[in-house]
Amino acid sequence: MDWDKIGKDDFERIVETLLTRKWQGIATVTCPDGRGGDGGIDVEVRQSDRRRIHQLKYFPDGFSGDKKTTRHKQIRNSFERATKLSPPPSEWILVIPAKLTPGERTFVEGLGGPDRPPVTILDRVGLDVLIAEFPDVYRYLRRDHLRPEVELYRLETETLTGNSKPLTRRILDLGAQADSTDLFWATDFSRVGDKVTYTVRPKDTDAHKKSPITVSFDSVFGPEHDDVRRKFEQSMNFGASGAIVLPPHVVNNMVIRGPQAIAGTPGNVTVRMEPLNDNPAVGEFVELRFFGTDGTLRSAHEGRITYINHGSVGYSLEISFYEHLEVELLAPISTGGSGESRLSYNFHRIRPKDALAVLDLLDSLRSPGIFKVYIKDDFLASHQPNGEPTDPALEQELAEIYGIALDLSVVQEFCNHSFAIPEEITPWERVNLRVARIIIDGHLTASPRITNWTAPLSGLDSPKLRTQLTESGPAHFTWKDFTLKLGSKELALGDAGVIHGSAKVVNSEEALAALDAGTARGFRIKFEPQEDRYFLIYLLGQGPELKDRMIAKWTLPGFTQPGTEKTNRN
Repeated sequence: MDWDKIGKDDFERIVETLLTRKWQGIATVTCPDGRGGDGGIDVEVRQSDRRRIHQLKYFPDGFSGDKKTTRHKQIRNSFERATKLSPPPSEWILVIPAKLTPGERTFVEGLGGPDRPPVTILDRVGLDVLIAEFPDVYRYLRRDHLRPEVELYRLETETLTGNSKPLTRRILDLGAQADSTDLFWATDFSRVGDKVTYTVRPKDTDAHKKSPITVSFDSVFGPEHDDVRRKFEQSMNFGASGAIVLPPHVVNNMVIRGPQAIAGTPGNVTVRMEPLNDNPAVGEFVELRFFGTDGTLRSAHEGRITYINHGSVGYSLEISFYEHLEVELLAPISTGGSGESRLSYNFHRIRPKDALAVLDLLDSLRSPGIFKVYIKDDFLASHQPNGEPTDPALEQELAEIYGIALDLSVVQEFCNHSFAIPEEITPWERVNLRVARIIIDGHLTASPRITNWTAPLSGLDSPKLRTQLTESGPAHFTWKDFTLKLGSKELALGDAGVIHGSAKVVNSEEALAALDAGTARGFRIKFEPQEDRYFLIYLLGQGPELKDRMIAKWTLPGFTQPGTEKTNRN
């Protein structure tokens, strides 16, 4: 490498790039702005507690002869400034594009000592080894020597024959040449039909700072672009999230400044803008605290920040709650300005307790009052709910989801069984879920699953039994291992009692005949209610004594339940 011909500016730029590449992902590399006022630092490499200071001196002809006194002084002064840093460097490296003489090397290495940072030298040989590790940097320096590129172009005009290996090799060669057009940005490309797509890719993590890419254009919105205009303005004013697509007839006078592969003034361009969010606050806990119009705290919900950004007017903050609700706040920086809140939610594969929390948060966001935003318990801002009018059909749907989630959460906790709310629940599954909730709460209720009951005869005959077979009266049975089925799920509730105040044996004639013939043992008699359609059910060992239990109705909208007033519970 002809280090003595590239000049001081290119030398410093290339060395900074090489050191950044070498330590990328291993250590933090910092290149302070301004030579001479850098406090003894040209390039700093921090790796945990280790601090390496690189001092760049563009002395391609060394520092002997008539330059000895001046350049010795410059090197010594740079070293002395570095020793005064806090914390002091663990190593000081002189970077110089020359092969040092033994005397020059002895002078530099002698600057260190037992109580001073050790000194090492990165000279021309070391630089050549380092640049060999990053050939695109070398090609960048050699980009003015066009013979290889001309030869490569000549090859591309020749006919391709044989298998795909020559094509692959040529594409890789073109890619290497494209990457060499810029120190900080690589260029990827693809071809589909008659379209070629270029994508720039950073070569190091600070590429956007060292070689920024800027795009400027005039936007012209017509009446038909109101939605696009609103999203664009929110993005510019508040840094709002979400992709924005500007069609070609909206974009005028575009200018791109940056890597050679994309720089220029393209026309007929569709602009797609997507937010890039690397804010360290992403992932932090955030809490919304809701206060009523009287100032009392009504509820609080904790979520995580998924997006935070700012624009020219204010900031945008997007928060995820319970993995099923997203709230985006657009807030002005100045007091008195107007902002807004937007939300989106779904109940797909949501667990009952999370569904209840989402519904409570939705209700809080639509209720009068204010809510305050806290990030890690530090107050950020106050907002006022939008107070938008509600849709009756939506309110009914949310109320139904609330009822299902509340009942299922109680049943799951009792059964120690957790799963998401099923995507579909049939009407009778809904009733049975409510029945399970009621009996867990210690009450009696009618069960649509029990329209009749069968029981075996013991074979023993008596006048009392014959009266029971022919007359209506109270009935009381035990259902062992009562379960609730919801789709493919089955929840075990335990043993249940089944009762009715007026049930009758509907196959009494066959039962009496079996008693007369002496074949009644094992004969199953069938009970059916005489008034109310269903038997009542309750959980054994759950709740008060049977005589003290309340008969609870389903109270489900859209369902007509048979009356349960006349029931003997003795």
